[in-house]
Amino acid sequence: MGLYEVCTGIFIPIISIFYKIEVVGKENVPVDEPLIFASNHKNNLDPMLIGSFMPRKVSYMAKKELFKNKIVGYFLKNINVFPVDRSKTDISTIKTALKILKSNGALGIFPEGTRIKQENLGKAKAGTSMLSIRGKARVCPVSIIATYKLFSKITIYIDKPISFESYYGEKLNSKDYENLSQQVLDIISKNISKYSG
Repeated sequence: MGLYEVCTGIFIPIISIFYKIEVVGKENVPVDEPLIFASNHKNNLDPMLIGSFMPRKVSYMAKKELFKNKIVGYFLKNINVFPVDRSKTDISTIKTALKILKSNGALGIFPEGTRIKQENLGKAKAGTSMLSIRGKARVCPVSIIATYKLFSKITIYIDKPISFESYYGEKLNSKDYENLSQQVLDIISKNISKYSG
């Protein structure tokens, strides 16, 4: 058993004390192909929720500053977290993400690129569809429906995976990728509205 399994084994019973967790749509997750879990991001718990409650191991990127401490960096690397420089386009991060996908791994992404605290979602960045197309991976839209008030319910709704296969080999610019990523975010937003309350 690796550190990833140990951490999820500790996190799930602890988080379940403070919140009622409901996961809907696990049957929609393909188990043996490259996959991107794309979700909304309102709270710092979101990556841990996705990493713990998806039926697959999930790799995430995190700001490089967190890796400056060697102990923290070692811990993060062993729970499938890798660094990203958010101040510029980080080619090494893209290569790492694509390597994960090309080895049939699962990647966790926030299409908005950052945490959005307000109720309405922000605009999608290019990264979700770009990695999906370059990594030839389908995208599972995941809607986290929560107020994060103690002892409230958190619903994690996993929609059926969508494919951008028709765009493989096409020459796309940043705006094209943003528009395709927005399609994923729109599904997430629709499901939040549908299953809230």
